[in-house]
Amino acid sequence: MFLVRCEARCDEALAFPARLRAAVRAAAATVATGERHPPRDAFVLKLDGETLAIPYRLRYDPDLLRRELASSQADARRILLCLGTRHDDGHVRQECLRQLLADESSWLTPYLLQLAGEYVVEIAADVAAAIGARNPAALRAFAVENPAYLAALESRITSYWNCYHRQAYPERGRYPGTRVVAAVRAAME
Repeated sequence: MFLVRCEARCDEALAFPARLRAAVRAAAATVATGERHPPRDAFVLKLDGETLAIPYRLRYDPDLLRRELASSQADARRILLCLGTRHDDGHVRQECLRQLLADESSWLTPYLLQLAGEYVVEIAADVAAAIGARNPAALRAFAVENPAYLAALESRITSYWNCYHRQAYPERGRYPGTRVVAAVRAAME
């Protein structure tokens, strides 16, 4: 899904709007010291006219990330939480997601939606439970800018449902990822 290979390592700063990039570099530097492996793949999409390249997986030391989150505030904290949603440990992804769900910042949208299309159904369920409270205008704007991304996300969600979760969710419309995409599509109406 729109994955690109980074030459040496994916730059976390390119995963955020330009106005946040200096803060991203500072925040990422604090946790990259405990990185087990550099990020090599990113998914590309648009946000408010800017192209973002969000690392597919990050392998920061989970304890270091949690310590930095505990001492960070405002945008630095949001940035670290977004980066945490890309962590290779599903528990870390879910912890970070749960802390982001109440935040209405529109630049969080791709981080939330991407989690609905991944294999951990419990994380997708968290997104599904909160998506209705998101600003419909932000969801609509994101969907309008990224129709191919949204279609690929929906396709991926269907594949995970079909392969791994069909028995637990016999009706595809009840599967958490499907509910997320339905909410985004409803925001477009």
